[in-house]
Amino acid sequence: MEADPRHSPEMTSNGSPGRSPQEAGQDPGSREHRRGRHPWIEAFQEYLLVEEGCSEQTVDAYGRDLELLEAFLNREGLDFATADPLALSSFLAFLQRERGNGPAARARKASCIRSFYRYLTRQGYVHQNPAADLRSPRIPSREPIFLSRPEARALLDAARRAGPAPVRDHAIIATLLYTGCRVSELTALRVRDVNFTTETIRIFGKGAKERLVPLHPELAVILRNYLRVRQVPPGSPEPERLFRNQRGGPMTRHGVHYLIKRIAKAVPGDLPGLSAHKLRHTMATMLLENDADLRSIQELLGHASVATTQRYTHVVNRRLRQQVQKLEY
Repeated sequence: MEADPRHSPEMTSNGSPGRSPQEAGQDPGSREHRRGRHPWIEAFQEYLLVEEGCSEQTVDAYGRDLELLEAFLNREGLDFATADPLALSSFLAFLQRERGNGPAARARKASCIRSFYRYLTRQGYVHQNPAADLRSPRIPSREPIFLSRPEARALLDAARRAGPAPVRDHAIIATLLYTGCRVSELTALRVRDVNFTTETIRIFGKGAKERLVPLHPELAVILRNYLRVRQVPPGSPEPERLFRNQRGGPMTRHGVHYLIKRIAKAVPGDLPGLSAHKLRHTMATMLLENDADLRSIQELLGHASVATTQRYTHVVNRRLRQQVQKLEY
């Protein structure tokens, strides 16, 4: 089956895609936009959603990556059915050379391509898998960046007094710090996921995997205070979602990211570059410093592999060495 050119994104003279869905007035996360894609991409996205339980964000990111691959192949006179290993390797080189993609971005796209062609091979769309030996670039190991205890406390204090909805903002920052959840997990939380009786919070992570996180006593008080003032106007979408925006609708990922940056600026001295992931790193690092074992932290954070969690031990070990060096008898 050859690619339908109607589904291929336009490319400029330098090989870059044309207008993005946002510029074209489309929501890239909508099913309407997905239906405008190559039928093989659409089928793969449905498989990821239904069979693999991937999040909407992951599915749509894969769709954009595959549209970019399709446009590149079309430029080379190829399509998904006729692509060979050299063409796929050339695509990764193109991403680095002409689009400035770093190792992590190229590794993600390589993973997407391998998954896509495994699916096409199983479905019989292609007879040989050209991505079977496609290698990902080596990603340099980086230590996670986190807040100190005084910085985390200053952030919580700033959330309590800054902005038009301080009770909600305080609850959001506290939830991120005390549960280590991802932003997508935070925005998906429902009121019934917080159980004050069992003192747990139910979180749905990547791949629709469910985990229970202990409800810290201070977070329980903060969430109770928020629930007292939480308002959901009649007719608001998804009324069960825990965190609401100023109009009463469910908080979005973009809204949470904006909120974090706004509150960070209200901290005395500012916290440049603060992100939700840095708060997640903070929780993991503090747990390690309090002698929590790696397996427990892995379960709390929803890491698929304990190797991901082990990154935090390097930070703690370095700080421990610094403290030992300061010992005087």
